[in-house]
Amino acid sequence: MENGENEWIKPENSLHYMEEEEEEEKNSFDEQEDKVVLKSLLKMLPIWLVFSVVSIISATGDTFFLQQYSHVDTDYVAVQFYSLVQDFSKFAIPFLYRRICCLPKHEKVKIGVGMLCGVVSCIFAWLLVVYEGYINTSFVWLVPQFFMLGCMEGLTEEGLLKLYKSRIKEEQLQRYPKEYIEFWKGIGKLLNVFLALILQGWFGDTVHDSRLDKYYVVLVCVGLANFIIYCFIASLFYKDKVLAHDDDDNDE
Repeated sequence: MENGENEWIKPENSLHYMEEEEEEEKNSFDEQEDKVVLKSLLKMLPIWLVFSVVSIISATGDTFFLQQYSHVDTDYVAVQFYSLVQDFSKFAIPFLYRRICCLPKHEKVKIGVGMLCGVVSCIFAWLLVVYEGYINTSFVWLVPQFFMLGCMEGLTEEGLLKLYKSRIKEEQLQRYPKEYIEFWKGIGKLLNVFLALILQGWFGDTVHDSRLDKYYVVLVCVGLANFIIYCFIASLFYKDKVLAHDDDDNDE
């Protein structure tokens, strides 16, 4: 009887062992896949960190830039007008860049140009604060900083989107490039809040009671330092792959 029982038990044990082996192989495959995904995300981490600093300037456009609106002669121009200017330049600048820009149509170059547009936007905002008491500040004076802010967002986001697609080949990650961009934009907004808290002594109840000129100088310095770091990162970490060019899009 014992031999008979063993004969019945052995097939069950064999099936059990096979199931365990299959599960172990599946877990091992999942672990390897997770490692590949994590490695791909880490490849983009330096660029994400740079982009989060760019997003600080973008967040400033939604806060301090709009506060300046109440201290210029707007001639009954609604504050939404500046949002339209920003949205228009954000939409139009990628097309204009492809058509008229003499710089190489490389995604890394596009991101760098966008970062410089953000610095120029802060310079325009600083000039408005500094010379506000010496000139007749009509609503037109606010247009350049919002226009350049839109250029920054349009170039950096489109360039980053194509850079992401050229670097990330995993199918599950290819689906969410815009979501990752929005996540790091959120990180930039948080950094803007922390920066304002650190420099809270510069901010009063109104724009006139605040030292926005100093704050914009800090943003210009941070933006330029971030641009230099980006140039180093782009040349060091992303020189091994030929990225997509805008010209390729025109052919599609």
